[in-house]
Amino acid sequence: MAQQVSPEVVYHSYALLRRGEHKWDGWYDVLLANGRPLRTFVRVPSREGFDDPELACQAAEILAQWDLKAAASAARP
Repeated sequence: MAQQVSPEVVYHSYALLRRGEHKWDGWYDVLLANGRPLRTFVRVPSREGFDDPELACQAAEILAQWDLKAAASAARP
């Protein structure tokens, strides 16, 4: 699901099924509003994975928001 963070930045979270398992991993991409990628294929760190793809997406959304807030605060002097 795509979320507008600011007028310039959007992130897209998604879930992918682990190969050979019945577990899901959460992933996200950060894009400029024009579609140009800033950061792609970022995986939620999880040893066990998620049983539900919606939970994997939710974890990816939380991590994307946290990463973007951390990057924004680091960019400010």
